[in-house]
Amino acid sequence: MTVRVIHIFTSLDFGGVETHALTVARNAHCSNNEIYFCALGSGGAVSDELEKIGFPVYCLNCSGKIPDIKVIYNLLGLLVRIKPRVIHCHGSEANFHGLISAWLCRVPVRIGEEIGIPRHSRLAKLVFKMVYAFSHRVIGISDAVKDWLVNSSEVPARKAVRIYNPVELILTERLSSERREYDVFKIGYVGRLEEVKNPLALIRAVALLKEKNVPVKLFVVGDGSQMKSCISLCSDLSLIDEVELVGYSNNPRSYVSQCDIYVQPSLSEGFGIALVEAMGCGVPVLATKVGGAPEIIDHGKTGWLIDNSDPVSLCDSLYQIWNQRENLTEIGECAKESVRGRFEPENYMVELDNLYSGLAKSGSGNG
Repeated sequence: MTVRVIHIFTSLDFGGVETHALTVARNAHCSNNEIYFCALGSGGAVSDELEKIGFPVYCLNCSGKIPDIKVIYNLLGLLVRIKPRVIHCHGSEANFHGLISAWLCRVPVRIGEEIGIPRHSRLAKLVFKMVYAFSHRVIGISDAVKDWLVNSSEVPARKAVRIYNPVELILTERLSSERREYDVFKIGYVGRLEEVKNPLALIRAVALLKEKNVPVKLFVVGDGSQMKSCISLCSDLSLIDEVELVGYSNNPRSYVSQCDIYVQPSLSEGFGIALVEAMGCGVPVLATKVGGAPEIIDHGKTGWLIDNSDPVSLCDSLYQIWNQRENLTEIGECAKESVRGRFEPENYMVELDNLYSGLAKSGSGNG
């Protein structure tokens, strides 16, 4: 039986969460569901692509800041018109407004999804505990996220489920052979340029590598509120030749595939889609030991994990890796094999279908 499902996101412009929406759309043929997409805020690159593929997309053009009565009012109107059987909310803002609206509209199956490990105050934990009471299940995109949800007491263990993010690796397989000699240490970063992603520390680490006479080139792919800070920092540290600020790209793998190593210096990270994509390119990875990274990387075999992502720590690790660069090809191949088949979108869609249908059959989802 075809089930109408609406996915609620905070925005549908660019970023890992938004890429997730595209992956769901591209693999909708693996599902029996009729899928709709909604952004609390504005649209952008991803919403445009979703519409080109042929999916209904609704952008409410609200701030989405918690709490936003206008968002709830607009969502109520949308849900009444669409009449979905399942609502699946992605991220804190979407969870807050989407689950409350869905409960008020009595949407039969209500799913929340936490995409990171938030720094919630005691009050915020209490608020989200109340919000998640309106859900039937809450997905954690890694074991680390799921465990946090339960240990923080926001979600009871019986409601929490871990479903890894899906990652499309077909294109990266083709790009994996595009390697170069190690004449320059090419480093890749893909992600939003926000404080939590810590791009400024990586740029400072490149400056330290330059001081150690390492021939280095950093590709920073992405955009965000820290773009101007990144530009200023590169100028202040005389890194115009060493750092290329690419901005948003709809094909970041074309940059990552030519790199010797991919770095994820995040202060907090729920999963790390770009991390898996880099590994799928056959590129070794260096990541902070936060969130889902330890579940993805086998330290010393498919990449490296570090406890701190300050500039000195990043520089020290990268300098050691550069001095052992003859091992990079082997580690990259191990990285590619480790993610092959592990995060398949087809399997993800089946997991979602099973979750939706199981809760629909139970009526209340036991929640």
